[in-house]
Amino acid sequence: MNTPDALQSIPYNVLDGEFLAPCEEAITQGRDDLDNGLTLSIQLAPGGYNGHVLTVIKADDTASFVTDWVGNDTTRFPARIKAAATALFNLSCFGRFGIRHNDGVLEIKRV
Repeated sequence: MNTPDALQSIPYNVLDGEFLAPCEEAITQGRDDLDNGLTLSIQLAPGGYNGHVLTVIKADDTASFVTDWVGNDTTRFPARIKAAATALFNLSCFGRFGIRHNDGVLEIKRV
């Protein structure tokens, strides 16, 4: 995970996209494991931006999540990680999560 000077807000998905439903399904099925500190692994199609970020999902912020991602253009934030953060919010999974994506494998862990 990155260690920038400040965290930044990234807006949640406003459209479903191709990654949101698989993320929501996996989180729903693996919720107990996720809540018990285990890593939830989701297989998506290969490709996409790789990355590993800390995200903070807050119950009182319906527009965006906070992340340690470093970048100047939030439209370049990895779509699969954004879908995972959106799914966490949609399913009322609040708190801090490490989310990693590597060539189609998405991993989520409560931290």
